[in-house]
Amino acid sequence: MLHLKKIVFMMLFTGLSLQASQIITINQQQQSDLGINVQKASKLEYILLNPYNGTVVLAKKDIITISPHIESIISNIYVSDFEHVKKGQKLLSLKSNALLDIQKEYVESLIEYKNILQNYQRDIKLQEKGLISAKRVQEVTALKDSLDVKIKLLESQLLTNGFTSSMIQNLQSNLQPILTQDIYASRSGTVYNIDAKIGEFVQAEHMIMGIYSDGDRYIDISVPVKDIDNISIGDRCTFAHYSATVSAIGNVVNRSSQSVQVRAKVDNTDGLMINRVYGVTIQRKVDNAVKIKKSALVFEENNSYVFKKNTQGFEVVSVEVISEGPVCYVVKGKLQEGDLLAVSSTAALLSAMDVEDE
Repeated sequence: MLHLKKIVFMMLFTGLSLQASQIITINQQQQSDLGINVQKASKLEYILLNPYNGTVVLAKKDIITISPHIESIISNIYVSDFEHVKKGQKLLSLKSNALLDIQKEYVESLIEYKNILQNYQRDIKLQEKGLISAKRVQEVTALKDSLDVKIKLLESQLLTNGFTSSMIQNLQSNLQPILTQDIYASRSGTVYNIDAKIGEFVQAEHMIMGIYSDGDRYIDISVPVKDIDNISIGDRCTFAHYSATVSAIGNVVNRSSQSVQVRAKVDNTDGLMINRVYGVTIQRKVDNAVKIKKSALVFEENNSYVFKKNTQGFEVVSVEVISEGPVCYVVKGKLQEGDLLAVSSTAALLSAMDVEDE
């Protein structure tokens, strides 16, 4: 049967010609006899790359860690795990003997400075009247300047350990130490971890609380090295009911998985869970690409071709396959949307090429 069909093909192609412009001349009757059907090529703006594993993350600047700068005791905690907090909301209170010692020294220095300043101003007047020596004025000036430097250093130490400018001003006005230090949220966000309890003694830099602040969310996608050249900044991604835009492409290959990290910024983050893994499909932008049925494509000596219908018959068009689906190819070549391509009996047209080449 196959042998008979081949004979029919050869008979039908008798008298056909393959022109220099790669046109297979074949009339409508011959096309009907061969059973050649055509279908329109569809233009594509993007292709879908296979789903890759992606993990939802946020930028490190948006991960807030609440820690004491000096050894302290937790006096109170006002929020709970997974609670959403607003900027300026009170989170916890601390008490610190070490911080009280710094305040004590600061207050004593303020009082001493006030007295020395009075003596300095008095001695300046007395020296102007010639009642005391210039040496005496120099001594009190040096003492005043030294104490001034000490006060500024103590202020810096208090600020470094969590005091605010308003707390410093309050200390200067009242000359009374602040017994409890309240910690407030610097940004709105969600508490993801509380690693302490009321009454616990904590060392400096111990993480008491962690907050994921409100802001941008990203999905980090592991893309095999062989596919990374197909991805560009600005490509769109989809996962679950979310969408994202590729914002960064890494250049370091994971040795074990032979993959590269691609980061995409998520558009709508409502209900999005940090650290959750999703299957992410990347939409690769393409130019001058069309979708064709698999039956429209033929291969000859590592080259791929389609047959585009024209008034004379079919033009042989060389194409590059850039994506393969279950029933279609996406190809690039001298094709436009709406071109009619042969999708059946393409083996006969390929035979015509072979016959003429011989």
